[in-house]
Amino acid sequence: MDNFQIFININIIHKSICFIINLDNKIQPIFYKKIILENLTYENFCFEDRFETILKKTILEVEKQFQTPVDKVNLMIEDKKLNTIDITVRENLENKNINKTIVEYLLQDVRKQILENHFEKKIVHIVIKKCFIDGDEYNNIPLGKKCKNLVIETSFIYLQKSFVSKLEFLLKKHQIVINKIICTNYAKSLIDIDIDDLSKAGLAVLNDNNLNEVGINSKKIGKSGFFEKLFHIFS
Repeated sequence: MDNFQIFININIIHKSICFIINLDNKIQPIFYKKIILENLTYENFCFEDRFETILKKTILEVEKQFQTPVDKVNLMIEDKKLNTIDITVRENLENKNINKTIVEYLLQDVRKQILENHFEKKIVHIVIKKCFIDGDEYNNIPLGKKCKNLVIETSFIYLQKSFVSKLEFLLKKHQIVINKIICTNYAKSLIDIDIDDLSKAGLAVLNDNNLNEVGINSKKIGKSGFFEKLFHIFS
C-alpha cells in the first residue's frame, strides 16, 4: 500500500476512533469509518476489548476491500487541548557565523533536557516559532550570518508517553508499524480554521505544510524546509 496513507485517529474527547485512507496524497479519502466508544479514558482505552475488536475487524475490512495487507499506519491522537512546552533558547555567539552545528547543538540540548525532566511525555512535533538575531526578528534562521546574540523560540508538542506506548504495542501485536505519530490538535491548526477534516489535517503534517516544524523520529530530528534541504539533526 505504498500509495496509500492510512490514518487512525483516537479522539479522547469524543471517545471515538476514525479510520481514514487516502490514495495518492489526495485530500478526499477513499475509506472513512468512525466508531464511538463510551466511557473510555487514557487509562483504559487500550485495554478495552471493544477497541481491539474494532481494530481487527476494520483491518480485515480494509484488507478485503483493497486486496492488500495493512502493515503501516499514521497514528493521530486528539486530546482536550494542544499540549506544549515552550522554551526560548539563547546563545552568545560573540560575532561568529551562525552555522548548522550551533543550531543542532542548541535544539538537541533542549530536547535532551525535556526528555530527562519530563519522561512521561512523548515529543511528537517541534516547531520553531521565532528567531531573533541581535534583536531583529527573522522568519528563518540565516545560516552564515554573523551575530552576537541568537534567540530561538521553540514549541515542543507532546502526548502522554504511556498512552502512545500502549497503542504502539497493540498495533505491533497485529504486525502494524507506525509511520508517523501526529497530535491531531496541532494538525488541525495547519488547515482552514472552520474545517474539521482529519484527512486534510493528517496530510498537512505528512506534507510538511508548516515549514517551521522540525521533523522528528526515533533516530533523528531534522527539517528540510526551515533550515534548507541539507539541514538534519541527529540524536
